[in-house]
Amino acid sequence: MNYLKKFKLCFVTIFTIIGTTFAFEHHDSHVNFLEYNKNIIQDKKNLKKPYFLLFAAEWCHWCEIFAEKTLTKKKIYSYLNENFINIFIDADIHSTAYKKFKANGVPYTVFLNPDSSVYYKYSGALYEEPFFEVIEGVVQNIKKGMNVDGEEVIPFEYVPPKKLEISSLDEMKKTFINGLLDNLDWKEFGLGKREKTILPKTFQYFLKSSNNNDNENAALWISKTLSKAIENIYDPIEGGFFRFAETRDWDIPHYEKMADLNAGIVLLLYKMDQLKPNKSFKNAAAKTTAYLSETLYDNKIGSFLSFQEADNYYYFFNEKNRKKQKIPPVIKNIYITNLAVTLNYLLDLIDYTNDQNLKNKIISSIDFLSEMISKNERPSHYYNTKNKIWLGKGDLQDYALLAKLFHKSGKKFNKKKYHQIASKIVQISILEFYNKKKGIFVDPELDENDYEYLMGINSIFASIFLENQNYLKDKKELSIKSIIAYFSGLNELLEDRFWDGKDWYYLENYALFLSTSEKFLQTQKNL
Repeated sequence: MNYLKKFKLCFVTIFTIIGTTFAFEHHDSHVNFLEYNKNIIQDKKNLKKPYFLLFAAEWCHWCEIFAEKTLTKKKIYSYLNENFINIFIDADIHSTAYKKFKANGVPYTVFLNPDSSVYYKYSGALYEEPFFEVIEGVVQNIKKGMNVDGEEVIPFEYVPPKKLEISSLDEMKKTFINGLLDNLDWKEFGLGKREKTILPKTFQYFLKSSNNNDNENAALWISKTLSKAIENIYDPIEGGFFRFAETRDWDIPHYEKMADLNAGIVLLLYKMDQLKPNKSFKNAAAKTTAYLSETLYDNKIGSFLSFQEADNYYYFFNEKNRKKQKIPPVIKNIYITNLAVTLNYLLDLIDYTNDQNLKNKIISSIDFLSEMISKNERPSHYYNTKNKIWLGKGDLQDYALLAKLFHKSGKKFNKKKYHQIASKIVQISILEFYNKKKGIFVDPELDENDYEYLMGINSIFASIFLENQNYLKDKKELSIKSIIAYFSGLNELLEDRFWDGKDWYYLENYALFLSTSEKFLQTQKNL
């Protein structure tokens, strides 16, 4: 059995419970990590060594464990320093790189061949011996010119349709709904038979789009899934949902609390409570809203924050004993993507609650972002609260979500200023990211074949244009129909995704696309 086949069988996610946590940093690591920049991989090709890329995040508990339990071992760091070019990548700060390598979690490891092509990648943390077996095998195989396990990797080839066929959209919707129905877990609830989480956009679209025969089942399944989430990945003491659970039965939560996910879950809870009244839904929604409004809000800055770190130790205590413990720190950096998604959900939440305090904090956060755009001319990627400065160049996702936020805010609060900012961001986006030849928005720093990511981003822009054609004045080369047509042939990829039965987060992009496509078709009928 070769090392990677053995690795797949003995893969270990480290569940060790420790009493103290620390922000995952690499500067003091025994591994000689290089700081990531977009040119570093090409700049080091002359060394003719394989690359070890480690994606991590400040809020990631398992990144800390991997650093403490594995990377501190002499056997590990000595081998890495001798045989690899080691590059540390903050997944939040360098989100473009995270998307480029199609990472799906942290810690996330990517091994590159000396020519910088991808050799192997995986998500999760390993103990010393399994990890050493992996890195030793990588070096040995690369020296022999061998691939991972002799299997040929056939990339997905996609030829975008030249014109929009309504039947293609119908087929994709059918695949989406049937794929969900086939993967509903009616024993433990949630989706699939592996890790469990809540997918707000997917669940909302599933509920809205199921036919009469399946709608009741969809509502029941979502209701049961939310109840399961409240039982297992919800913090009843301080409020807020944890990121996901490791197992089918919702055991072993990943204890990070993400502002955007929690805002999406709260909105889903209120929507479901209207369909199937449930006191626990209302209570969890109210307490999580309070958590967002208090713990994940910085009064000095006047904005919602992004994450609260995980801590397995802390969340095992009851309310009385938690007061004796150190509260898991809230990450102070504010990331555009996370904040924009959070606020877009919270804008809809206003319709379900009369919380004026929450409304004021939403407006304050929007104004915080509008000030950044006014001062910097171009959106930045994140705000460093310690130094009180905006840093990083905004990427395509930042632009799309900000455009959606200010467009939506302008409608919600009837503010001309917000509409003007939305228009400004859209015009810059068209100038910097719109590819006339393809007829879609692309990020030049990313793989243009990352179709699902681009589908989600382009769906956001298309939905904005559908609601306000003024954004496209004098932009006759940009067609909403062309955007929809470009991604309408991805049904085969969607079928493959359901066949794999994992990494369900990609469904959020399909839900966005299908929802936008249906809005587009409706506008065509009304013309």
